Amino acid sequence: MSRTETATRSAGLRASLYLQRLEWHLEGLVPRAERKRIIRTLRDEIDADMRSLDAVLEDLGSPRTLAGRYAEGGKPRPLWSIGALIAGAALLTYWIMFGMFVGGMLAAVDSAAPMSADAVFFFVPVTAFSDDESFGIGWSGGWAWLVVPAVIAFLSLLVGARTWRLFRIDELEAA
Repeated sequence: MSRTETATRSAGLRASLYLQRLEWHLEGLVPRAERKRIIRTLRDEIDADMRSLDAVLEDLGSPRTLAGRYAEGGKPRPLWSIGALIAGAALLTYWIMFGMFVGGMLAAVDSAAPMSADAVFFFVPVTAFSDDESFGIGWSGGWAWLVVPAVIAFLSLLVGARTWRLFRIDELEAA
């Protein structure tokens, strides 16, 4: 690969990253169709500009500031993609904590074998056992097994997406 091709790919990647950051900031300010139109128009303008990419991006400014100029005082909107990422992270954290809890129970009963122990992790009953021939863990498949992770994911989505923006009353409307 030649230096020219490498430089072109690097510039294309930098432009794409800039536009991605701009789109994230626009998500909370403008509707999806308008956001896509803005990004497509800016990409065409960046590609058509004869100046260096550094000069073009410097003229555009920071993605957050540019997004604010496109919004022109529009009402903030929920950030659904950020909410989905937060919900996924919260769910992953829950499952990691559950695994660590169950692993700790298993280690405790295995060190004092033969033994069995029962405990509850966020409303989910967990059993660990160990004897001379086997060891294992188990948990019940009741309502909590599905409801607790669903509630964690749902609440994380609502908070991460800043859904209270849906119910915000503009100062002008209130006056």
